[in-house]
Amino acid sequence: MTTTAVGPHPTSVLELFAVSGETARALAGADRSAWNGHIIESSSAMLGLAHWDGTLYLDRESIVDPLRHLYEHAGARRPTPTLIAYRESLATLLHEHAHFLGPDDATQEAAREAFTKLGSRQLEEGVTEAWAQDHLDDFIHRLGIDKVAPGIDSVRSNGYYAAFVPAIRELTSDLDTRNGFPPGETLSLLNRQTAAGQFPVLVDLVYNSTRLPDLESPGTDTRSRLESILRSGLAHLETYELSPTDLATTNSLATAHQIQAHLHQETHTAEATYASSSLQPDPCVLPPPVPLRCAPTPHQSALSGVAPPTATPLARTQLHPPHANLRPTRRSPATSQAR
Repeated sequence: MTTTAVGPHPTSVLELFAVSGETARALAGADRSAWNGHIIESSSAMLGLAHWDGTLYLDRESIVDPLRHLYEHAGARRPTPTLIAYRESLATLLHEHAHFLGPDDATQEAAREAFTKLGSRQLEEGVTEAWAQDHLDDFIHRLGIDKVAPGIDSVRSNGYYAAFVPAIRELTSDLDTRNGFPPGETLSLLNRQTAAGQFPVLVDLVYNSTRLPDLESPGTDTRSRLESILRSGLAHLETYELSPTDLATTNSLATAHQIQAHLHQETHTAEATYASSSLQPDPCVLPPPVPLRCAPTPHQSALSGVAPPTATPLARTQLHPPHANLRPTRRSPATSQAR
């Protein structure tokens, strides 16, 4: 189906789809959306798919039909399971639209290439799902759906990506605190990026939360080491993707803590190294040496040509081979926990 722009309060599923993309973009504060305005009803294990060509695929039975039912029974009281089904459908719609968001200079080609790199899928899906969960009620209210389906904002559902979301929440919440941001700011910054921009933003936020910007000289490779730690750690979350929800959540948080510990060790070592270097005296021209009658000072010892000890280079975390080019999707629980 092809959608056309309508008013802010849709009265049918077609009108809902028409305004859903712009509503999601405005809610996220993103510059643009790569959505091409087309929605195709599908029948597969995928609940939703944000295709690289800009087309949005939604499962007919699990997503589109419940939304049709919502407007066909506008204003009527529904049981809790029905309201939860509506919320799940809207959550998928918001999640997939979030995949299309990016800055003005973003391209789907660059996003697609970046998505193949280590840890990118875990980061993007975790950010997209966590952000969609946090902003679903606002999405519902902006579309006026709380008037069409009374009580929809009073029920809750579990969401998906239990292996990714807890780690992303832990990492982004910690960065909010370290950078003095309001809660949720780091998550929103990452959600407004495509896969091509998410890791550069994440690495900058980690780096800027330390003393390194004031200590390091230009051209150092600390950022690349931080990125390696983040990519390797986030890629490890795939191990728990098909685990039961409780186990996936526990392991996701444990992985986040391991990533944080590794980042802390890396930045602490770098800070100590560069802080020590900054205390070394600047070279200068000295007068000719004179006979010494006492033990030489460290500064005088430098005249003998003894070189100061050099810092041992920090170990670089090795990257694993990149993942296959899999586009972010939501899948039905019967197939996997990812969607």
